[in-house]
Amino acid sequence: MAPLRNLKAGGNAFCYNGQMDFYLIDGNSYFYRAYHAIKVLSNSKGFPTNAIYGFTTMLLKIIREKKPDALAITFDSPGPTERHRLYEAYKAQRPAPPPDLIAQIPRIKEVIRAFRVPTFEMQGYEADDIICTIARQAAGQGANVFIVTGDKDMMQAVDDRVKIYDPMKDIIIGREQVMERFGVSPERVPEVMALTGDAVDNIPGVKGIGEKTAKELLLEAGSLDELIAHPEKIKKERLRKMVLESIQDIHLSRTLATIDVNVPVSVELQDLNVQEPDWPALTALFLEFEFKTLLKLVPSGGQGPRGDYFTITSREELLGFLRGA
Repeated sequence: MAPLRNLKAGGNAFCYNGQMDFYLIDGNSYFYRAYHAIKVLSNSKGFPTNAIYGFTTMLLKIIREKKPDALAITFDSPGPTERHRLYEAYKAQRPAPPPDLIAQIPRIKEVIRAFRVPTFEMQGYEADDIICTIARQAAGQGANVFIVTGDKDMMQAVDDRVKIYDPMKDIIIGREQVMERFGVSPERVPEVMALTGDAVDNIPGVKGIGEKTAKELLLEAGSLDELIAHPEKIKKERLRKMVLESIQDIHLSRTLATIDVNVPVSVELQDLNVQEPDWPALTALFLEFEFKTLLKLVPSGGQGPRGDYFTITSREELLGFLRGA
């Protein structure tokens, strides 16, 4: 890999002309994907580093290939949200994060700080709500916003200035792609999810109705409200019965699936500009985690820790080193 250079062009912030591209990363989705992408990795002290390495390389891929003018990352905060208060079973089926992932999360955030990437996390609010609130504000300030996630519920945020970038599939999802998948405009995606539910978040929906059937029902009725108000319009008796028996769950599911775009957070684009990384801090972390490949990306002259180093080339040398540690 070539060194990671030219993140900055004058002063302390990236300078841009014309359109501004702002990439907004779903941090929770990113570190889970990173953790599962690399099964086993640790440094010589036995500290797990697979999620740290995966997250760092994914972040670098965004910076190097997409060349964003501005960048930010959001995280869920621990504790209940309004959705948990509405529905106790919301996300209840999700297993707790593995202990070796939990141990890496604070270190991932250290790497992010070393890259000088702003992060957002608010007690009582989910990352999705924060993302969509910030995306709307940034779009209002003239940015082209790309939400970096693979979660389908985020598609409701798509508009002329806000798109989804799925890093695993390497695709951009705009209004046309959302319409093609769901048969409705992006802001109406919660109507689809009100019928289908969401197994990942434990949103009930109507048992037995998938995206294809939900799309057909909404096209027939014209809207979810019309479908609920006039279920007699549903042609198939089996589907009509299913909807009638699930009216309460449909209302609840739409509420749970609708992202809040009024989180009390305020952003200014100039505060989110891509910055020159803190190379000494980044070098120290890469040395601690023993990321030799990533160390090669640090520009020559990046002031990292100095000391005496030697290469261990055999098992005997390694055991001798460990005995002397």
